[in-house]
Amino acid sequence: MSPRSRHSRPLTVCAWLALLAAAPCAGVEPSTPERPTVGAIEHALLDAGFENVTVRPGAGVQIAYENRRYRRSVDALAITRRAAGEAILAAERRLGLTAAVIEAPESGMSGMSGGPGGFRVLYPSDHGFPSLPEGSMRAPTFAHATLDIGAIVDYRVGRIFDPMQVRAELEPRLVLNPWTGARVRLGVLVPLRQDFPANDLQPDLDRVRPGRASVDQFGWIPGLSLVSFSGGFFGDNRWGVSAGAARPVHGGDWLIDLQADRTGFLAFTNDGTLYSPLDRTSGFAGLTWRPPVADVAVRARAGQFLYGDRGFDFEVRRTFQDVDLAYFVQRAGGVDLFGIRLDLPVPPMTRSTGSWLKVQPTPRFAIDFRDQDLTNGRFVEGVASREEFLRQLSRTSLADGAAAYDARLGQMAAGGSRARQAKSDNWVSFTGTTGFINTPWAGVISDRTLEAGFASVPRAWAYDHRGENENQLFSTTLGFLPRVETSLRWSRIRGYHSFQEIVPDSRLVDVDRMASARVAVLVPRPGRPGLSLGIDDARGQRRFHSTYAVTGMPFSLARIPARLAAGYGFRMFTAHRYVLDGAFGAAELSPLPWLRGQLEYDSEKWSAGLGLSPWAGLRLRAALLNLESLSLGAGWSITL
Repeated sequence: MSPRSRHSRPLTVCAWLALLAAAPCAGVEPSTPERPTVGAIEHALLDAGFENVTVRPGAGVQIAYENRRYRRSVDALAITRRAAGEAILAAERRLGLTAAVIEAPESGMSGMSGGPGGFRVLYPSDHGFPSLPEGSMRAPTFAHATLDIGAIVDYRVGRIFDPMQVRAELEPRLVLNPWTGARVRLGVLVPLRQDFPANDLQPDLDRVRPGRASVDQFGWIPGLSLVSFSGGFFGDNRWGVSAGAARPVHGGDWLIDLQADRTGFLAFTNDGTLYSPLDRTSGFAGLTWRPPVADVAVRARAGQFLYGDRGFDFEVRRTFQDVDLAYFVQRAGGVDLFGIRLDLPVPPMTRSTGSWLKVQPTPRFAIDFRDQDLTNGRFVEGVASREEFLRQLSRTSLADGAAAYDARLGQMAAGGSRARQAKSDNWVSFTGTTGFINTPWAGVISDRTLEAGFASVPRAWAYDHRGENENQLFSTTLGFLPRVETSLRWSRIRGYHSFQEIVPDSRLVDVDRMASARVAVLVPRPGRPGLSLGIDDARGQRRFHSTYAVTGMPFSLARIPARLAAGYGFRMFTAHRYVLDGAFGAAELSPLPWLRGQLEYDSEKWSAGLGLSPWAGLRLRAALLNLESLSLGAGWSITL
């Protein structure tokens, strides 16, 4: 059939009757190949592992399903689109409740310009929401249970006599969906390792005890909002109630989210159960914006945190297929904090469905890294999240998966495939950002590219405790956004123990944590120089700090790829040490794709370097600092 615009309407009643009768209505030309029947569509969805399936002809939504098998909503949508044989309106259910209605684009139109991938998303809170298919659900989830095997891992660093403390617990959790929109969780915590000392907030960490035991309920107020309620024991020694409301706007480009909690203390110690009444009030008002750039969410929340401190939380989150990475800053109780939130999928990537009891690892594992070990800036965890309920159900998220959508439909995803196959020519330097030896390049690492690296700087030219201790540098560098590079680095001062001058028995090896970022104002290209602005070690004591501007251009020298860069390090912020302090420059030749030679002046000394990339993203580096001291490093690069 001929393609329609992305604002076109689904099949008419006449067309559906023709589909059922396997004969065309008057004036309707038979299609070739023959459209699948309603029964065939239903069986295809059930065979694909979908649950809560309803397929009915008529106006509005024709197909509704729940996807607990595939990691991404866009994959489930592609399977539904392929089963239907044409573009339709499909409703994705979660916990048996309709979460959103999506119009799947015609084959090959998901990457169309002028809109977010050709996808259209509607929510029950939208005015003019289409009617849903009537009838019973096939493969309902209400009679099934899941035993999720999860884990809780926490750590603390920086103690003088106990440098690394680890808390690890196993949490088997029974999860039920007893009725539409409801989720019941019953868990138990089994300690595996417990280094944390007992304290008033967590007095029962060293024993088997109840885990989360709560009920969540989601529902829609038509034309208004998604609402949620939670009650029970939420974990982290908190029990109580929580209520919230959220309103997605403009296909999920915006999300207004409100939450209020009333909780008390609950612990299960060897001496008995300790508890308090519901004596703490917390909550927030939040706004999330999804700009039309990759799958990015910018969220701001203000409110009262769990332990009475008030302030705001600002987060920028990027989703790489099914990995969520967010950078956040907080102002809580007069204290400034920053950190990283990482949410990882847990294998298997295709989940089991259908049986009355499924035993499998928990779907996701979340980790938070904060620059200070404080109770400030913490909201109640373990309660119903409207944002999580709507995860991946926005125009921007679906458009970011356009390549996977077209691939499942047998189409060639031009832009998406190129993005995944792209190889970064910008190697990470010893400093943990892309560049030469110690100096930066005028561009940034490719979007979605991640490189983890290590470098050893000899004591003769170490930046911290120079002449006394080797500096060991561990870094991760990420193309967080197009034209935006971010980096985290841990600098270990080998052989030096923190506070050893006043505490000779200190066991804490001195480690400095730093965050860096660079923005490409102009992307360097042959014949046109680029310009980037960057900052290294942006916060804290700034022991390895640089603030700089750098320009550079790639070119060919006797048909050999080469590039030049020059920049200046400014003293814009107060710092303990300035690494790039004044003018710097570098040159590079790459006679072979896997070989490059470098020469640079890093505002302090001249150095020469050699880089090898033998296979599979492996990078090997060697440098003569000040043309005399050998420094070695290695890295591994992948595209997410």
